[in-house]
Amino acid sequence: MSTDTIKIEFELPQELFINSRNITHTLIKAEALKRLASTFYADGSLSLGKASQLANVSKRDFLDFLASHNIPLNYDIHELEKDLSTMKEFIVHENCL
Repeated sequence: MSTDTIKIEFELPQELFINSRNITHTLIKAEALKRLASTFYADGSLSLGKASQLANVSKRDFLDFLASHNIPLNYDIHELEKDLSTMKEFIVHENCL
C-alpha cells in the first residue's frame, strides 16, 4: 500500500460476525478488511495485489476468499492475451532446451 494512508475507525453490527462463537476482535478486523478489500477489488478500484495487501493476506488467500464469496476475478481480454503470450514464450523456451 502507499505510504499515504487514512485511518478510519467505525462500528459494525455484531450480527455480521455471528457465524463463530469464539471470534476475537482481531478476527473481526481481519474479516472486515477482507470484505472491504474485496469490494474495492470487485468494482475495479484495486488490483488483486493491492486488494490482498489491504486485506493483509497473500494473493492466494485473497483469491480463496473471493472464491468462497462468489466474487469473480477481474480478468479482461488484455490480461488473457498477455497470459497467452507469456505461455507461448515459455513453450518456445522449453522446446529449445
